[in-house]
Amino acid sequence: MSSSNPASSSAPRVLAFDIGGTWVKIGVVDAAGRLLYVDRLSTLGQDGGATLVARLIDAARPLVERYAPAGVAFSTLGVIDRLDGRLLGAVEAIAGYAGLSPKHSFEAAFDLPVVVENDGNCVALAEGWTGAAAGVAHYLALTLGTGIGGGIVIDGRLYRGANGAAGEWGYMLVDGRVWEDHASPRGLAAAAERARPGGGLDAEGVFAARAAGDADMAALLESWFDLLAAGIANLLVAFNPARVVIGGGITARGPEFLAELDAHLRARLHPDFHHMCDLALASAGNHAGLVGAARLWLAEHAAASDPTR
Repeated sequence: MSSSNPASSSAPRVLAFDIGGTWVKIGVVDAAGRLLYVDRLSTLGQDGGATLVARLIDAARPLVERYAPAGVAFSTLGVIDRLDGRLLGAVEAIAGYAGLSPKHSFEAAFDLPVVVENDGNCVALAEGWTGAAAGVAHYLALTLGTGIGGGIVIDGRLYRGANGAAGEWGYMLVDGRVWEDHASPRGLAAAAERARPGGGLDAEGVFAARAAGDADMAALLESWFDLLAAGIANLLVAFNPARVVIGGGITARGPEFLAELDAHLRARLHPDFHHMCDLALASAGNHAGLVGAARLWLAEHAAASDPTR
């Protein structure tokens, strides 16, 4: 856990939560996107969504007292009713989470305005504020993890779709396969297990095996990059972004990873599109969900809550 003394500025601060299937990150974010406090607790999804929300309210009480936030912002897995803050689906990791509204619960507990947004969308907002898409009006943010999620920003505004499910491109069929089941790091590890049963290689292990001269793993990585690039190529044609920001633990491999993906993307993409978009590694950091959620709250509420405006 890290913290600092509450800021003396009258600019609004936001209490933010980033809810994942394993961990919940908690932070206090100032109006410049700086974290004044950060901590985390286990999601304990098997205990149920109602129990989780109650635990988060308990965790929030001392922070509300200490930091006097102007509001509360949630980044969370799932498809969300933005007006109601209710979880509509894609929340299998937390039992009984669907149908709940953290917005209603926190507004009742603290009498503060609350926003709730999908985690991929929050990461996209963070990348456009303090990260690799700062100053870019049209971009996509993709996160490679257990699945493949992300967010869409068009003309500087988050695009959510008719039902809040835009950016759930992990469910796309690419080359006849569910994209995230095969083109995510999880998919890469599963492919390695099929190729070499009992080998126990995760995604990083596959890269390491190739570096050690393993021809089978080298071929497997060629196929994996090709499928990942095929999906991204489809997104480029559909949305025509100026930049695609790629995040997730596997991208810690850095420029080498990005260059390899770019080479496969060019092979999959019509030549007319080669110079319309560039790839960039995510740079908003490990707490992008918190920062992006706060960014959304500030965009919707800061003018009303900041006495200096």
